[in-house]
Amino acid sequence: MTSASIKYFFIFSLLLFTSSVSAQWMNAEVNKDVYLRDYADQNSRIIMSMEKGRQVLALPIGEETYIRIWDFQTGKRGYAYRGFITLQDTLIKAEITELSNAGTLHRGGTTLHIENEHPQNINVEIDQIPYHLQPYQEITLRIKKGKHGLWISRDGAYPFWGNIELADSAEYVFKVGSVDETLTAHLTPIITTQDTVRMEYHHVDTVNVTPKVRIDTAKIVENKHPQDLERAKSKVGLRGFVQLNGIFDFNGLSDVDRFIPVEIPVGDMRNTTDRGFYLGARQSRIGFSSRIKAKTGYLNLYVEGDFAGGETNQMFFRLRQAYADYGYLTVGQTWSTFSDLEATPLTVDREGPNSSVLIRQGMIRYEKKVGEGDNEFAVSVETPTIGFSDSVYISERQPVPDVISRYKLTYKDGHFQVAGLFRVLSYNNNMNSISHNVGFGLNISGKRELGSEDNLLYFQGIFGKGISRYVRGFRNHNYDAFESPNGDIFIPQTAGGYLSLEHHWSEKLFSNITGGITWLQTAEWQPEDSYQASYYGSLNSYWFAFDRMQLGVGYIYGVRRNKNLEHGYASRLQMYIRYDI
Repeated sequence: MTSASIKYFFIFSLLLFTSSVSAQWMNAEVNKDVYLRDYADQNSRIIMSMEKGRQVLALPIGEETYIRIWDFQTGKRGYAYRGFITLQDTLIKAEITELSNAGTLHRGGTTLHIENEHPQNINVEIDQIPYHLQPYQEITLRIKKGKHGLWISRDGAYPFWGNIELADSAEYVFKVGSVDETLTAHLTPIITTQDTVRMEYHHVDTVNVTPKVRIDTAKIVENKHPQDLERAKSKVGLRGFVQLNGIFDFNGLSDVDRFIPVEIPVGDMRNTTDRGFYLGARQSRIGFSSRIKAKTGYLNLYVEGDFAGGETNQMFFRLRQAYADYGYLTVGQTWSTFSDLEATPLTVDREGPNSSVLIRQGMIRYEKKVGEGDNEFAVSVETPTIGFSDSVYISERQPVPDVISRYKLTYKDGHFQVAGLFRVLSYNNNMNSISHNVGFGLNISGKRELGSEDNLLYFQGIFGKGISRYVRGFRNHNYDAFESPNGDIFIPQTAGGYLSLEHHWSEKLFSNITGGITWLQTAEWQPEDSYQASYYGSLNSYWFAFDRMQLGVGYIYGVRRNKNLEHGYASRLQMYIRYDI
C-alpha cells in the first residue's frame, strides 16, 4: 500500500492458519508445564518456567525437537520442547511500502523519526540493530534507501514486525503506540515543497514542584476571560529556518524583496542605470505544530509566520498560515485549493514564476484520496476578497465566498491536476445599488519525470475572468475589475503559464531553468500605458552542503509590456543561504 500523505495505521491481529509456516512467527500456547532454556538443548541454562495455558509466540523452523519461543509478557526469549507447545495461528508480517514521497535531492537515503507515544519502554530493531526508547522519547535515524527489516516490541504486548521500504531523499514520522496489548504505528510522510520546512519535535517534560510555603489553594483567585487560551494538553513541534537573502539589481526594479515583472518601469520611468545591492533576513520563518489524539484520528494544528511584513526596510512579523485539519477537513488560513504546490518549481526568488498560483487565504476545505490509487479530490469555500481599481464605488467586502475544486491524477512518473474556480464579484454601482458579475478560472498543472528521476518537468497554464488576485504576479495590484468612464465595471480576462526544467547533477546539487508569461485583457478606454503582458525567466542552482543547510544562486530576467507595446526590462542576480531548525 502506498500513500503520499495518508497516515498508515497497522494493528497486528492474528489470522486463522491451519498449518505451521517455516520462519514465520506464530501465536502458540503452552500445553504442559515446560522450561524456557538458553539454547536448543535440555542441558542448557533454564531462563524461566512456563505454566500450562500460557500464551507465547513461536518461530517453528523445520521439524526440530526444540522451538524458538518469545514470551512477550516478560520480553524473554529462548527455546522450549516442541511437543509441549501448540501452534495456533500466524502473526501477520507487515510489508510497509511508501515510495510516492520521494524527494528531488537524491541524497542516497531517507530520514525516519521514531517516536514512542506511550508511557512504557519499547525496543525497536531495524536490520537487527536495536534501539531502546524510553516513554515519549524520539530518535532520528538516517537509513539507506531500499527494504529494511523491522521489529518493535515491549513487555506485555504483541510485537510489530515485518519490512519497511521508504522513498529516497524523503522524511517520515513513525509513531509507535498500543491498543489492547497490541502494538500500533502511524507512518506520516513529511511533504517537502518550496514552502515547507523539515519537522523536528521538541518535548518538554513537566514535573510537579512542591512549594516551600503552604498555600490554601481553594482561595487562589484566577482571572480568566472566556476567550483566553486554555492550558496546553499536547506536545508542540517547532519548525522554521534562518535565511539570508542577497541581491544585486542590474536595472529595472527598486523592490529588493520580490521580483515582480508587472512593477518594471516603462517609458519615461524606465530604469536602465540604477544598480543596487541588498542583504536581509526578513524571509526567515518560524512555525509551531501540535498533534492531538482524538477518538477517530488526530487533530493537527499549525501556525506559521515570517518577518516580511511592511515595507522593505521594515521587518514586521506576518502571519502566513494558521489552520487545523482533522481527517478530510481543513479549516483556517493556508494555501488555496486553486494552487498546485508540487508543480511549483523551486526558485531563489520567493515570488517564483509570474503566472504561478500561490496565495494563502481563509478557507474550509474537504479533501481526500479517491479510488484505489493516490488520486486526490478537494472542494473548498474561500475568502472572496476582490481587488478593484477604484475604491470609491466598490467595496472589497463580498457577500458570496469563492468556490474552488480540484482533482489530482497521480501516476508513477508524476501527477496532473485540474482546478476550477467560481466567484461572484459584487460592487456598489454609481446608482447606489449593488450589482453582481461572475468570475471563473481554470488552472491546469503538473509535474513529471523526463526519462529518469534526475530530469523533471514542471508546468502550469491558467485562464479566467476576474481572478487576477490569484495570480502571483498580479498580487496587490487590483486587476480583478476596473471602473469604466460611464460607471460600468470591466472585468478583464487573465491568462498565463510557465514551464520549468530541472536537472540533478548529484545527490546534493541541482539546477533548473524556468520561463513564464502573464497576460491581462485591456479595454479600449483604458490608458495607453496600462499593463498588458509580462515575461519571466530564471536560472537557478542549489547546493545542499550538509543536512539542513541550503545555498541557492539565481539569475532573473523580466519584461513588462504595456497596451501601447512599449516595454521595460529588469535583471537581477540573487542568492540565499538557509539553515533549517
